[in-house]
Amino acid sequence: MPRVKTLRHSTDTRHNEKIAALVGDHGPAGYGTYWMILEITHREEGMRIEHSQARMRRLAGQVGMAADAFALLLQDMIEIYELLAVEDNHLVSTLSYTRRNQQQKAEATDVSATGEVPVEQVSDEEETKDCINAGYSTKEVEMHRQLKQATIQRAPDVSKHLSPPNIHQSMAFCADYKEKSIFHALDRLQANPNLRVQAHTTFDAIRDLLAKR
Repeated sequence: MPRVKTLRHSTDTRHNEKIAALVGDHGPAGYGTYWMILEITHREEGMRIEHSQARMRRLAGQVGMAADAFALLLQDMIEIYELLAVEDNHLVSTLSYTRRNQQQKAEATDVSATGEVPVEQVSDEEETKDCINAGYSTKEVEMHRQLKQATIQRAPDVSKHLSPPNIHQSMAFCADYKEKSIFHALDRLQANPNLRVQAHTTFDAIRDLLAKR
């Protein structure tokens, strides 16, 4: 996945429950640190940062914090506020702020379904609220739901055993790959369990298959 040069978000993002809790506990400094981490994350290939001790120490320097203080704040962002997560030894955002350009949106509209169902059940209302707060339109949220439903129907074993992608990852599929290719990857994952044993998420499993084409 390419790097993202533009990081957009809704003007009422600070009212998101998770972000509001961060600001309530850590004030503007916590809020600013959060956005600096996101800016750095979105400049990285795949929009994720290697979660190693050395890289996190350098990240602390990039946001202008002492390593020990940054480590504690980062831990809170992951464990308490759930704004960040560690997946496959990489730091990623749990909320998505990337938006596709108009051409990519037009292409994505033609994609009918390619997503996953959450391992942890989240209500439609809660998911919609989080996605809207992250800057996505109601149309894009509906597309994300259609993608998840298609995976349940086409590759139920994948949905049961692999963590689902977030809405950003679903949108990335729509923007980067054709529907036929994604469906073919899902069919292969459903038919061959060995192709998914080393993957932690549906997104990674499909991406790995498509990258080997």
